[in-house]
Amino acid sequence: MYRTSINDQEIIVLFSSPYVSLSPDTTKHVYERVLSLGEKLFQFQDGQSFTIGDPKGLIVAQVKKRDLTTVYVEHVITKQFMYNEQGESNQIM
Repeated sequence: MYRTSINDQEIIVLFSSPYVSLSPDTTKHVYERVLSLGEKLFQFQDGQSFTIGDPKGLIVAQVKKRDLTTVYVEHVITKQFMYNEQGESNQIM
């Protein structure tokens, strides 16, 4: 769990799925990519999911609005498991 502030508003980023087991470097990278959305994170509705395309893969997250805005990183899909409509892998779509 990571707790920080964006423009004086507190936010929590959680890696929620037991299947999200990442190296410390990748975890830090994903955390920084989520926070790079900045104020946009506060504009999502409660329960709304979103994705972030990244050179390392696809980050799937959901926003929950309670006392604090919480972003749950649900999945990180590595490039080797991403496919385009022609069935080719390693593509950011």
